[in-house]
This record gives sequence, C-alpha cells and structure tokens, in this order.
Amino acid sequence: MRAVVAADEWGIIEKLLPVDWKAAARKHRAFRRARYIMEPGALLRALLFHAVNDAGLRETVAQLRASGVAELSQVALLKRLRTAGDWLAWLGQELCAELRTQPRVPKAMRLRAVDSTTVQGPASKGTDWRVHYTLNLTTLQCDWHELTDQHGGESLKRVPVQVGDVLLGDRNFLHPMGVRAVVEAGGHVLVRLRWNHSAMQDGRGRPFQALPHVRSLRVGTVGEWAVQLDDSQHVPIPGRVIATRLPAPLAARAERRVHRRASKLGYKRTDPRSIEAAHFVILFTTLPGEVLGADQVLELYRYRWQIELAFKRLKQLLKIGRLPHQEVRAARSWILAKLVVALLLEKLYRNASGFSPWGYRISRETDGP
Repeated sequence: MRAVVAADEWGIIEKLLPVDWKAAARKHRAFRRARYIMEPGALLRALLFHAVNDAGLRETVAQLRASGVAELSQVALLKRLRTAGDWLAWLGQELCAELRTQPRVPKAMRLRAVDSTTVQGPASKGTDWRVHYTLNLTTLQCDWHELTDQHGGESLKRVPVQVGDVLLGDRNFLHPMGVRAVVEAGGHVLVRLRWNHSAMQDGRGRPFQALPHVRSLRVGTVGEWAVQLDDSQHVPIPGRVIATRLPAPLAARAERRVHRRASKLGYKRTDPRSIEAAHFVILFTTLPGEVLGADQVLELYRYRWQIELAFKRLKQLLKIGRLPHQEVRAARSWILAKLVVALLLEKLYRNASGFSPWGYRISRETDGP
C-alpha cells in the first residue's frame, strides 16, 4: 500500500504559527480580498520566500509562478509588501511572546542580552533602519524585537521586562531612565561602562568616576564599589561598579579597536582616557551582592557576546544587513519577514526532537477494518 503523504512541507510551517494568524492577516489589512493570492497562507509564503530568496521582485514572482504558489505581477507583490508590515510585526511579536514564558534559571532569574543592529538600503551610506533585539541566554533564542527607523535610539525602556529578568547590555545602555524602567518592573541590569559614564555617587554622596578607581587593579584581581546612579528626576538608583584589568594581549587588541573606531569617526586624535579604559572591563549592575558576587557578575557578562553571534547569523545566513527596497513600507515588511523567518527557524529547532525525520505522520491505506 502507498503511504498518504502531504503534497508539500508548508503545512509544517503553518503549524508553527501563532493561533489566529489568518484572522490577524485580515485584521491588520494585509489580506483583504482573494485576488491572485487566494488565502493568507499563500500570501505569507510569498512574503517569506521573497525575504530569503536574495533576489528582486521580478525573479521572485517568476519563481512563485513556477512553483505554483501564486500568480502575481511585480507590482502586485510590491503592493502586498507595502501593506503587510503590521501583520508581519504581529507574527514576530507573537512568536517572541512564546519564548518569554520559558522557565527561569536558578535564583528566579532570566538572563537576556539586549542590543541592536542596523540595516542599510540600496546605495545608502548610513543607517536607515535599526533592529532592537533581546536574546534569552538560556534558550539562545530571540524573545523580543522592535524595528525602528534611524532615529530610534537604543534604550532599555523599549524592552518588555518581567520580574527576575537580568538585561545584559553594552556601553550604549547605561541611561538612568532606562535603568529605572527595568528596576521598577522588577528586573536588573548588567551593562558595561564608558570612562565618561553617566553621573554616579559613592556611598558618601561624593561624585564617583570609575576610571580613577580601577587604575590600581592588577591582572587577575577584581574591584567592587557601591555606587548610586544619578537620576535628576528621581532618587538615585543603587548599584555596584565591578571591574578587572585585561591581560596584555587582550588589552592591546582592545586598544586597536579604539583606534580603528576613532579613525572611522574621523577623529584626528584618540582620547588617551579611551585608550586607558580599553585595558579594563568595567561594569555597572543593580544585582545585589548576596545574589551574585563580583567574580560571578564578570563571568556572567561574558555571555553577552552571544547576541553578537546572533546578529552575525542574521546578517550572514539570512542577509538582513542590506535590503533591496528603497520604498519605506516595502523595506519595513522585508525586514520584518526576515525576522519572522529567523523566529520560525528557532521554533523548528526547539521542536526538532519531536519531529519525525520526514515531518508528518504516516498513515497506511487498508482494505478494510
């Protein structure tokens, strides 16, 4: 007897999508009438195919026609791109929300790295779009993202926070308003400091600058200082500054990065304090000492690098770094479709242990009961 099999693997992808994803297509006006594309599934398939196809509209519609997915013109596909942005954003948010309910690590903490990456349009010489992103360091999967234009700056205020979250960020995220938003939501921050960081006070209320305090540290030793992060509109935020000196080879490499960045920005001379600060890892955290000691905080911060690797995967494998569209709405939908593909791949990976190798159940035809 012949096995009854599905004609196509797209049904597997549909099972990974959020509940009511078809109704959401109509709600967000991505699918309004059956013309050329007969139902929301075919529309989503066309949008995701265009996002990963690494080709223009002409080649995409030709391949969609050849595969039997949809019969539409370049203009029709462009129109669908322009109107699908809100639906794709909803899909991404729902897929991320599933990950935000994952079990917590010991001590009721959920570790999340936060960062952003930029996307450039055709012939662009600067930033056109910015993808804000958090990575759950337990599952190594995205649990939140937001797409903004070039004016959308990095801030912890953007990130949805639950009690017990610990957000790990680079130097751009130490802003009192953002830190306070995390703390008031029941979370903690762990961010790296610049030498010219936001204003702080020591335990006696005196101004605190990290760089003069860390100069005496030797390689292999850890310094720790109780501080308060100044907030002009509220009471200061208590925390700790924790630092260690880098070994000579790593310090030399960090110095070279500082010089390259200064040259890229057009500076004729690198500030000597930036060079000196490159010899240290200096962190600010609101995590209490009884929860994590200074050594553990430094060890924990090393995991922030995982989000850099996630961005490399997005840019190298899914080619999210440079988009093919100049029109704003089409460009937004293309980026959001890429993110949906990335989230679906993550969900496929999570579910892989439950899949059969062929991805569907086999049923056998019988001649009778």
